[in-house]
Amino acid sequence: MTQFASLEEINKDVGPNGQYGRSKLAVLLYSCYFNRKVTQNGHPNVLMNATHPGFVSTKQSRQDILEPYPLGGYAMKYGLEPLKKDQFEGAVPTMFCVTKTEDFGQYICPPCIPEEGSEMSQSDELADRLMELMRNIVVEKMKMDSVERRCPMDDTVVH
Repeated sequence: MTQFASLEEINKDVGPNGQYGRSKLAVLLYSCYFNRKVTQNGHPNVLMNATHPGFVSTKQSRQDILEPYPLGGYAMKYGLEPLKKDQFEGAVPTMFCVTKTEDFGQYICPPCIPEEGSEMSQSDELADRLMELMRNIVVEKMKMDSVERRCPMDDTVVH
């Protein structure tokens, strides 16, 4: 289970599905964190939402899938291709967020439906751990090039 407790944890190989899921969880948590720390903290016109494009025909679902899943990837590449959206259909939830939504902290799924997301994606504690880990990694790896050059590592956004 993802805890965002350490760099070692997030570097642990959990397989392609696990890594994909962990990255999506991080996006949802960052959206909620941002809204809690920025939008609801004096900046009501700065909105952030997370979007899901749906099952879109991309290089990842046509070509890259063949390496981790040779047989399943073949089925996805050829058998499921007619069910996939094109890039324009996949952009609909994001375009909705950019042009229509007036709410924040939402997870917009196709066609343009706000959904709650998983219980983990709504955890303020997990979001705080993710952001603390991110801040620690950036400060440790890039302090001279970022923090000392006034990179926005202040308490409002990432602490």
